[in-house]
Amino acid sequence: MAISTIKYEGDGKPDRCKYRIVVLGNLDPTNWSKSQCFAPVLSQLELRLLLSLAVSKKCIPKQGDVSQAFVQSTLPDNEQYVVRPPPGCLLSKRKHYLRLIKTFYGLKHSPRHWYHKAKQVFLSLGLRPLSNSPCIFTGNILPGQPPIYIGLYVDDFI
Repeated sequence: MAISTIKYEGDGKPDRCKYRIVVLGNLDPTNWSKSQCFAPVLSQLELRLLLSLAVSKKCIPKQGDVSQAFVQSTLPDNEQYVVRPPPGCLLSKRKHYLRLIKTFYGLKHSPRHWYHKAKQVFLSLGLRPLSNSPCIFTGNILPGQPPIYIGLYVDDFI
């Protein structure tokens, strides 16, 4: 399935068109438990903590969004999905199917796989999650500089 949306500028003029291929995860025959699909996200309380920390340190918090986040993760070998190509796809023959290698929007496990991918990247940079908050990562990236704090909320970060 494909979803297309138009993004508008502040004055209401069209800015760009977004096209996203989505898998119908509701048709997944596996009955995943909630704990198998759970991906931790930053709570409002944790966000307020990061903002108050920035204010106390006289820093300007930066925020960002990871483009195509759920497509960044690779599916493990024990999870195999076969999907129909989107309608009008010129690269696939009629009545052919595609085996997914990457996670996609719509899969029940995609948020969990994305969190683990992001966590791997943060760990490789030398950042560690807080012991009681798995969505806040901290550490010193540059020697002699103050520590950095990163809060992760699905595909957004601060």
